Amino acid sequence: MPLPRYRKLNVQQQNAVVEDLIRREAMHWRQNPLPEALKESGSERGIQWERSIIINLCVDFPGMPRLSGLLLTQDERFVDFEIETDAAHRVVESVEVWKDVTATQNTNERNRGIGAGSGAIAIKVLRTLNS
Repeated sequence: MPLPRYRKLNVQQQNAVVEDLIRREAMHWRQNPLPEALKESGSERGIQWERSIIINLCVDFPGMPRLSGLLLTQDERFVDFEIETDAAHRVVESVEVWKDVTATQNTNERNRGIGAGSGAIAIKVLRTLNS
């Protein structure tokens, strides 16, 4: 997740904004049902949904499989996914991408000029929600 540009916010405030965005998305998907096809695909691959968070979920985005996004697993692994489903998002037609992208995430808590990386912030949110 790229860091939005803020002119009048210091690094700590910018990190707080990113943390709030990640927390809101995570809480939304913990409080609302996941699309059945995503829930099933993740469960088959060892995802414990009650201990993992959705960082980003795109549903029916033009030019993409019906479900795509990024999740953070209970083991603090980042997974990029793209799943083709039926129109109701219940039946998995194909899993186009299910890839561990942890190595590409900025999990450093101290980056010059930007503070914590978005990966580090997501891990903080996961740990907070799971505590």
